Amino acid sequence: MAASAEIVSTSSRAEDGNSKQARATMIAAISNLSTAYNLVNCNLTNEVMENEFCGGDHCNASVTATSTSCLAGAIFGQLTFGYVGDWLGRGPALHLTMVMSITGALVSAFAVPLDPKNPASVFIFLCISRFILGVGVGGVYPLAATVAAEGSDSSSRGQSVAMVFSMQGVGQLMVPLVGMACLYAFGDEMDRAEDRPIPGLSWRLILGFGALPGLLLMPFQERAQDQPREERAQQPSLLEALRNRAYWRSIVGCAGGWFLFDITFYGNSLFSPSVLHSVFHAGTGETPVIGDSIKNNLCWQLTILALLGLPGYYVAVCYMDKLGRKVIQIQGFAMMALLYLGLALFLDKMEELPALLLFVYGLTYFFSNFGPNSTTFILPSESFPREVRSTLNGFCAASGKMGAVVGSALFKPLILAFGTSFVFLCCAVCAVLGIIITTFCVEDRRGQQMMGEGTAECLASARHDVDLGVESTQASQSSC
Repeated sequence: MAASAEIVSTSSRAEDGNSKQARATMIAAISNLSTAYNLVNCNLTNEVMENEFCGGDHCNASVTATSTSCLAGAIFGQLTFGYVGDWLGRGPALHLTMVMSITGALVSAFAVPLDPKNPASVFIFLCISRFILGVGVGGVYPLAATVAAEGSDSSSRGQSVAMVFSMQGVGQLMVPLVGMACLYAFGDEMDRAEDRPIPGLSWRLILGFGALPGLLLMPFQERAQDQPREERAQQPSLLEALRNRAYWRSIVGCAGGWFLFDITFYGNSLFSPSVLHSVFHAGTGETPVIGDSIKNNLCWQLTILALLGLPGYYVAVCYMDKLGRKVIQIQGFAMMALLYLGLALFLDKMEELPALLLFVYGLTYFFSNFGPNSTTFILPSESFPREVRSTLNGFCAASGKMGAVVGSALFKPLILAFGTSFVFLCCAVCAVLGIIITTFCVEDRRGQQMMGEGTAECLASARHDVDLGVESTQASQSSC
């Protein structure tokens, strides 16, 4: 009887643990959707707001600052909440990031010009509110990947984490769809002559919608639980983890690949309106966001790009544990390099065929997603031991956002100075460098345990090396 009761108790605890992990994974997936939507919704709202406050494409510096401020906040959030996730726990840390995301999204929706005599000063308001938003969405990156990876077995870990990450594609697709719903219903500045209600309501709803996923998740999030002081005292800091040479090769592979990829990905995602504006020769006046043809309808252009890229996430899910992270990342970078090079060389000819040009440009998103966009999210979560996993995952994600800052800061000025072809050529160069880093610095752990899993001695040794400043050998790394 006692043995039977113990078996039932053990089974009950296992089911309870599985239920909690499923809930945590679901929260991580929806958090990732929220993150993607909030990071890129400004690529549409900026165009609408430029039409309203600047009379068209005349606020380049302000738009760049608005996009970059969110990325700067994301870097801060990734570095901060990566460590908090190891120190306080994944669930409580994820709860805090969602509070920041909700606050930033709602405050952004109420943006007003800080100087009544200068309507463009509304972008200064957005710089502040979107920095707060960025802190929240940035913190989701290391936590969502770590939660999904730690709740999966070795045989399906890549598929599970890739499925969580695929919600990014859904979030990106929601931007033009929500945008069309709001703009067709309430119009924008270009419709003011038609007496549509409440000018400016559309972009406020688009920004404010970013708070909805977080609000829906709040009742399901774990609240903070105190960790024993002894465990907190033993937690290595980010600088201590970075000084441990056992992690250097993995850091270069994970952080370096993510940095190079995000230059191209966020540069194109955040400034795809500028790229499309240039490609379709829309001029320097107001950008038609809901025109009567695909050439004059930014929302439909962004929808097509998102739809072309979305299947890439699910192809990555299917093959992540078959081909492996390293192979998928190399082939993704290789196809991106070829497509960007083709766009750079033949852009003038393809401009005569807008549908073909949009399709080829969309393929760069497909192979980004069936490539480094998925693998860079997975690799840090399985390349470092548990005690520094979230911390170094945050560092790698922050390195990616540093690349995003570079891309977002340079894309629009480079397009204006040298043309779109030159920007595509720069993207091709970044992809080639990504191939080199992946080849020499990325370890494929498909079918294997995550770094340090199941080896308590390895974790203790890593902590001991950090405490004493001992330079770990390559052999100690492989034993983990």
